[in-house]
Amino acid sequence: MTQPSHHPNSASEPAMATEHDLLAAILNPEPAYPWQPMAPEVEVYLSHLEAEFDALADGDLNTAIAAGWQILAAQMTDQMGAAQTATQSTPAVDPAAVTSVLDQLRQFQGRMPGGLLQGLATTATGLVRSGQPLIDQLVQCVGDTLPGWNLDDLAVLARPLAYSLRDGRGEILELNLRAIPAADWESLSSLEQARLALTIASVALKAAQEERGAS
Repeated sequence: MTQPSHHPNSASEPAMATEHDLLAAILNPEPAYPWQPMAPEVEVYLSHLEAEFDALADGDLNTAIAAGWQILAAQMTDQMGAAQTATQSTPAVDPAAVTSVLDQLRQFQGRMPGGLLQGLATTATGLVRSGQPLIDQLVQCVGDTLPGWNLDDLAVLARPLAYSLRDGRGEILELNLRAIPAADWESLSSLEQARLALTIASVALKAAQEERGAS
């Protein structure tokens, strides 16, 4: 009797693909996995993966699975711990305080989109209670606004503004603003955006400090 030929749409394929996916995650915790199931490279990926599994003897496969489980479990534990730590370390933000800080940032409405100003006001209001060094607060404040920037590079740009916040000297802020073209945010260079974001963040942090002192 002729055996039925394997068809890519057969009912057994989803189960086999799922089993392969699980083994891939265990044996190789950081695979270049094709997450789009209909993508052309999926068939090549699964064929290569099946060949790797077939090449392993039962004992070797069991050993590899056991070791892979340990690595995968450790990574999952680290990720969950990091997420929990981040949640616990995020201070509660008073909406009224955020509104007060945002009012101080409205002078920059023509230079930065409103959503970014809102984000700076919210982040600054939370960070001002963190007790972190001012330079770290400035860098964290603009982290979401400037995702492509290295934190160390941002710290170099933020250092004069941190001194200004600490010493109460406003001339550094004014010099920064005059040095950046009064143009639309999208038309600014990456460096100009970084300098402007840090300058506005320093205003937000100062306003948040004053709001905290008044409360």
